Amino acid sequence: MSRASKITFALSCVFCVTTVIGVHYVQDMERNTLHQGPIKDAKRVAEKRAEREAEAEAEAASAAKNAPSSSLDAAAKEKKRNFNKSDHELQQALRKKYESIQPLTGEVTTKDGERVGTPSK
Repeated sequence: MSRASKITFALSCVFCVTTVIGVHYVQDMERNTLHQGPIKDAKRVAEKRAEREAEAEAEAASAAKNAPSSSLDAAAKEKKRNFNKSDHELQQALRKKYESIQPLTGEVTTKDGERVGTPSK
């Protein structure tokens, strides 16, 4: 084997090993980065929740200073009632929308077309 072929072979081996090590290193970095995503999301959600709670406490404190407690309770109940009503209406609209796309019959159709679990009415 000539000197040039030995050098070429050695450089090819070094390049191959370097490439394999580099790919594994990049995969580890990407895995760590992807792992940080849910952690960052959880922190962000916790911060938003804390901000909302602080705002609600500040709003409640200012309302308590400006209004008697009975009207505060009534206002809070009315606000919650309105929220629940709007949420219920939103859920009903979504249900109608999704039922128009795919009816909710409770039956399961297999790949062969056989119907399983037909509801009894």
